[in-house]
Amino acid sequence: MSVLVEVQGLKVYFPVRRFLKTVGVVKAVDGVSVALEKGETLALVGESGCGKTTFGKALLGAVKPFAGKIYFDGQEINSVDDRQLEAIKRRIGAVFQDPYSSLNPMFTIYRIVEEPLVVHGIGSPKDRKETVFKALEDVKLVPAEDFAYKYPHMISGGQRQRVAIARAIISRPEFIVADEPVTMLDASIRVEILLLLREIQRKLGLTMVYITHDIATAKYFSDRIAVMYAGKFVELGPTKDVLKNPSHPYTQALIDAIPDPDPRNRLSFRKVVGGEPPSLINPPSGCRFHPRCPFFMQGKCDASEPPLYSVGPDRFTACFLAEHQS
Repeated sequence: MSVLVEVQGLKVYFPVRRFLKTVGVVKAVDGVSVALEKGETLALVGESGCGKTTFGKALLGAVKPFAGKIYFDGQEINSVDDRQLEAIKRRIGAVFQDPYSSLNPMFTIYRIVEEPLVVHGIGSPKDRKETVFKALEDVKLVPAEDFAYKYPHMISGGQRQRVAIARAIISRPEFIVADEPVTMLDASIRVEILLLLREIQRKLGLTMVYITHDIATAKYFSDRIAVMYAGKFVELGPTKDVLKNPSHPYTQALIDAIPDPDPRNRLSFRKVVGGEPPSLINPPSGCRFHPRCPFFMQGKCDASEPPLYSVGPDRFTACFLAEHQS
């Protein structure tokens, strides 16, 4: 299969200003690389504040990289002219975290879903009506006529997120960034939305980045997983392999934090990684996880930054423990 999206050494920094002077930078994404094949779903997991959403925004062209390159179907998105960029954006969709704020409360559902077609000048009004109704049916909002002329406040949170998905797929994109698409929903609705996204992804052959802090859902939704910590990828590989045999201590900590539904384990002590995520303004030297790592090696982990070692077929980890496995 061919590569649709490729990221090379991406860095996204934000200036910190005090009294109109720049006093530092937030290194939200600090040198990450990955390639996504057509039809592939990559789960991007990590704690809040690790840079996941910023990475997603960079893929959407919503933030400018400080350094590095992003290619979409062979075109570098930050070097093309406005006309070429609009053509690329037509092939990209997004599903945001909060359906309460991502939908305009003044628009009907019909107008919300139709908007990408209007912006990109796709179809006549008659054609657009047929396309909008088809998109609503694709996300299981049926009969479409009952939902099309309602307003967002008239439907449930799960239905609002279905509307957001319909809007994302209405222009038949090839690539979608889904940023925490089920976090704001009730637990009973989350599985329905994830199954819907997976069904649509397979039906349309979409390439997708699924951003989440819940590593448990990645198991059922993604082909590969990238674990992010303090702006960097610390582990990357096939989802099942990474979850079955994590090679980075941070990945293991995320897996240990998954709630256990077995009532017999309620009284047992669960492993919890100590400390707090580091400041992205002044991250630790060397491995950024070393202040919290149970396997910290003084003079090594704090002295130099580990590269991504190869630890198996299409598997990589940024940990000195894997130094002799590569």
